[in-house]
Amino acid sequence: MLALIPAGIGCGRGVVYVLVPLSGLDQRCFMSMTATAQWAALPDHSAEIARVREEFITAYGYEPDGVWSAPGRLNLLGEYIDFLGGSCLPMPLPYRTYIAGALRRDGVLRASSLQMPGDERTVVIRDIQPGHLKGWFTYVAGVAWAMNQEGGRDIMLPDEFGADLLINSRVPVGGGLSSSAALECSTALALLELSCPVRQGCPEVDATPADSDALRARLAQVCITAENKVAGAQTGGLDQTASLRSYPEQALVVDFRDFSIEPVAVDIAQHGLSFLVIDTNTPHELTDGGFAARRAASEACADALGLRFLRDALPEDLSCTGMDARAAKAWRADLVDSSVNRALDALEDAGRPCTFPRGWVRHAFHDMTLVGRASYLLQHADELGFAAFEEAGRIFTESFVSMRDELCVSRPEIDDAVQVCLDQGALGARIVGGGFGGAVMALIPTSQLEAAADAVATTYAVRGYAAPRFLPMVAGFAASHDWSAGADPTDIPVF
Repeated sequence: MLALIPAGIGCGRGVVYVLVPLSGLDQRCFMSMTATAQWAALPDHSAEIARVREEFITAYGYEPDGVWSAPGRLNLLGEYIDFLGGSCLPMPLPYRTYIAGALRRDGVLRASSLQMPGDERTVVIRDIQPGHLKGWFTYVAGVAWAMNQEGGRDIMLPDEFGADLLINSRVPVGGGLSSSAALECSTALALLELSCPVRQGCPEVDATPADSDALRARLAQVCITAENKVAGAQTGGLDQTASLRSYPEQALVVDFRDFSIEPVAVDIAQHGLSFLVIDTNTPHELTDGGFAARRAASEACADALGLRFLRDALPEDLSCTGMDARAAKAWRADLVDSSVNRALDALEDAGRPCTFPRGWVRHAFHDMTLVGRASYLLQHADELGFAAFEEAGRIFTESFVSMRDELCVSRPEIDDAVQVCLDQGALGARIVGGGFGGAVMALIPTSQLEAAADAVATTYAVRGYAAPRFLPMVAGFAASHDWSAGADPTDIPVF
């Protein structure tokens, strides 16, 4: 008996499989193996706030001044296009990073993480420089550094400002769900508000300076700067924008040419649908050059076309209003092909012939058109009904195929999870995040949720992959100031 076993990724064709003979015993094991899905617990917001406050007291021996938190994000659509001026469709997760913090007046930043026991870090804020830090603390100290680079007395940290921080992240790390952005954004909110008593013109009592979207947009830029220049990950701002500026229980349409946002309801429950989020337990790495190379390729095309953003090479309206699904898909395909040809011709004319896979640029144009159509479908779901989600599901899968075959950022664990979900009745499924591992999202009938999760778990067991985790998914809310010293520890807002 022979079994098909994944041997790696065949760029352009998905997974490459090889035929492997199995012994009689192996045959029986292969045929009978089953696994039960392991579901992560949905965090209790109030309990998490209480816990991080108590852990701060244990670590530092005194009461924190407050507790702040920020969510990871589930990006429904739009990968590798935020830095190109494209639009994306993120929504906040219920999984958050919590920070208890207290003001110091000696210019020192001290931080500990429950995920890194015994690894307490200390730095003088004015001494922070890019390239001098490593590990998780890079994201914390990087935010402090970036706050002093962005200008404005309402963001810059005074010379005497310091802080003690205790961090507890409930966002899966390395899963493509923006654990780094959740850490950055909760840190930014905490540092900004903790510094109020030592900042000129900032009230010491009941200070909530970050309660406006305009200031949160600036804080998002601070976190982007920290990610790019200190952490060394050349991401475009999708994650930070979603974490700081989301609306409760809604997705955002974010236009990254100007970072404008438009909330959009994603009411899938009324249609008997759920999001299945799978942490494939195949951590990805975005600082090893793969992400940056793909970004550089598309940015080179924009430059050759004389455009600030590659998005501007496409028509403004990508909604395909008035078209049915088939016509819209055909229109997108023609537009994408013609746009790629024009971009590569511009490179050739500029004396910079293409040295990278054509698919990298094709994916960028492709996903931009997909977001344009999907945004329209979600914004008009009330009038279009279930058909809007059926077409959106197919678009999710179309985006996955592009990421697998054109962008080449998938791997067998991802491919198998997507295919199993589709086989179990999902309307669509795709990679979440930068790929090379991470998470999968599927839009699936709620009645099939458990069966699909068990089927994925069984497939992973049969293939010999690490066991995946399944995340209950409800829409979360943006970064928040959750508790202040002097308040009743039980008096915690419920969202």
